[in-house]
Amino acid sequence: FLQECTPENLELKKKVFQNLEATLSSSEVILASSTSCIMPSKFTESLQLRQRCIVAHPINPPYYVPLVEVIPAPWTDASVIEQTIKLMKDIGQSPVLLKKETNGFIVNRLQYALIAEAWRLVEEGICSPEDVDTTMTEGLGLRYSLIGPFETMHLNADGM
Repeated sequence: FLQECTPENLELKKKVFQNLEATLSSSEVILASSTSCIMPSKFTESLQLRQRCIVAHPINPPYYVPLVEVIPAPWTDASVIEQTIKLMKDIGQSPVLLKKETNGFIVNRLQYALIAEAWRLVEEGICSPEDVDTTMTEGLGLRYSLIGPFETMHLNADGM
């Protein structure tokens, strides 16, 4: 398992993956990227070993936040997905699998929605930036560190 951790630059990732593929002594190595936003098909499409490539995006800071987003390209081999998820679990991480590529993955899409609403609340004069931050650090963030939004909806709504 080889994890690439270069800056979020598509051309750089393409070059790194091409160089890794050219120097690998084994076609059994899984090539993973830490990208937080570039879909794996964008930098693995031209590779001969593209079926061995996957994104395993750890959330910062990974020593406190165990979540890892696992994103296969359309051509990623099922065994690569399984091995990546197993490895992440074995090292104490909490992998989540995206069933298909999407811009922003899961974390960024949720984060962008939250930030957009936070800006609206402040711009409309409803609350201050400090109150938004306090709401997250002393309320919603704490809740969501214990139970997710679907669990919350289940607790708050009959029949769900």
